[in-house]
Amino acid sequence: MQYREIYRREIKGAFFFFGYEKLLLNNTLEYLIKKYTKSDFRSFNLIYLNGEELNLEGLIGACETLPVFDNKKLIIVKNSFNFSLEVGDKLFNFLDNLADYVILIFLDDDDKIDKKRKFYKYFKKNNLTVEFEKLKGQDVNRFVREYFILKNREIANTDLIYLVEKSGYKSRNLDLNLYDLKNEMDKIFSLAKGKIITREDIDKSISENTDSNIFNFLDALSSKDTSRAIREYAFLRKLNEPSQRILYMIIRQIRLMMLYKNLNELGYKSSEILKKLSISSFEFNKIANFSKNFKLNELYKIHSELLRTDNSLKTTSLSHKVLIEMLIVQITG
Repeated sequence: MQYREIYRREIKGAFFFFGYEKLLLNNTLEYLIKKYTKSDFRSFNLIYLNGEELNLEGLIGACETLPVFDNKKLIIVKNSFNFSLEVGDKLFNFLDNLADYVILIFLDDDDKIDKKRKFYKYFKKNNLTVEFEKLKGQDVNRFVREYFILKNREIANTDLIYLVEKSGYKSRNLDLNLYDLKNEMDKIFSLAKGKIITREDIDKSISENTDSNIFNFLDALSSKDTSRAIREYAFLRKLNEPSQRILYMIIRQIRLMMLYKNLNELGYKSSEILKKLSISSFEFNKIANFSKNFKLNELYKIHSELLRTDNSLKTTSLSHKVLIEMLIVQITG
């Protein structure tokens, strides 16, 4: 079950909450608490249990007590995946027959769940698992937009996309979650002078990270700006970014431009090319624009040189710095 379904319908019964994005998980729990338990009687109708100390009798007792002046009773079992009570038919039969007034949330902070265990399989089979995964694509942009609205701030859509990219949240190489992204936005709000957040506000606030520097480097390279590309490469070296990864990112950029130009010349529409490249619309627009700086046969020659350089990095004692700087001059010259 997608976590957004929790917000769209009335729920009852038992669910298993887990996943990487603790902010989404905690927000969903807060929503359920506010929706289903009145503040005046929350001490009666909201119960927290520790799964590591729980037995079946204690769980049954908590669930069978009627709610007080409320239609629902919310029971949250923390540390539930490794809880002490025996996982077997007695537990599953009990969960199958919960009273309509019970909302029982089994909760685990570990996002690396053993999905072969009976406990997980029971909830999965009944579509009662709610995994709070790292957001992707437009869901990240939507989260940022909603947070701006919540804080009564405004931002242009292009700058919003820029903020997300520069934050590094989408990077596979950075262990960032929505709490990190929220903290970056709060920092921007505290430093910005006006209600409208600009790209300048973003640049002043968000600290440079390896991924944002790589994107800056690739932008300079694809713009054929030699001096800027050399300068951005120097920044990457200061951050101890491995030469092999830098070369991989250059190869990926050149291949994307080759594919774009090939498909464009064959008459494919932009929407069709975007689908085939499987990249974000933000990156696609940059690739389409940068491709104008290169002829197709030029890209093929660069690609061949990149493969030779890749082999040199692995087999020779030549300076990696010199090899990549020679590449930069060749690509941008």
